[in-house]
Amino acid sequence: MKKFKVVCFDMDGTLITNTNSVEYLCILNGRREEVKEIEEREGNDEISWIDADYIKSKLIAGLPVQSVEDRFKDHIKLIDNIEKVLQELKSNNILSILVTAGPVQVAQVLGKIFKFDKICGSIYETKNDVFTGKILKHLGDDGKLDRLISFCDENNIDLDQVASIGDSASDIKVFEKSGKSIAINYSSKLVGKANVYIKTDDLYDVLDHIIQ
Repeated sequence: MKKFKVVCFDMDGTLITNTNSVEYLCILNGRREEVKEIEEREGNDEISWIDADYIKSKLIAGLPVQSVEDRFKDHIKLIDNIEKVLQELKSNNILSILVTAGPVQVAQVLGKIFKFDKICGSIYETKNDVFTGKILKHLGDDGKLDRLISFCDENNIDLDQVASIGDSASDIKVFEKSGKSIAINYSSKLVGKANVYIKTDDLYDVLDHIIQ
């Protein structure tokens, strides 16, 4: 097994297991039914997942940013042993980066709970600590790859030394450039796109494929 220097984690469906970060914000803002309708259209391929995010973002206008952290533990279920995995990576001198197309404001909450070396996410506009309903910069799948490349460049690491972990089509471009790709609790769109496939409630299971 090759020596990896970075593990790149997706967030929604990978670390967050019971919802997605944009849906979470919509629910906090009392727009549960509307966001479900949008996600049904996305699931039926009537709209792309990126277009769906722009539509859903309008539903969070007026939501206080602080509520994202305050209500996180009440609404969000995480995969088991995230902290244990990050500690194991650190003890093996492997860096960790969380790269999501979801709102950076949600990723930052995870960043407060766990010690990732870098957090990247889409920039959802806020004014006076309240969401406006606009997305200033959506990472998309290209943006996720760009953030990973920038992180590797900053740390003099080749992409071949990256192990990436994700669950959906938004991870495909990162998977294509990584030394190893691990699909966890994956959607059908990832079948044939990864090196390793895992169904599990315990993130620790990925370590057998990363650390010698």
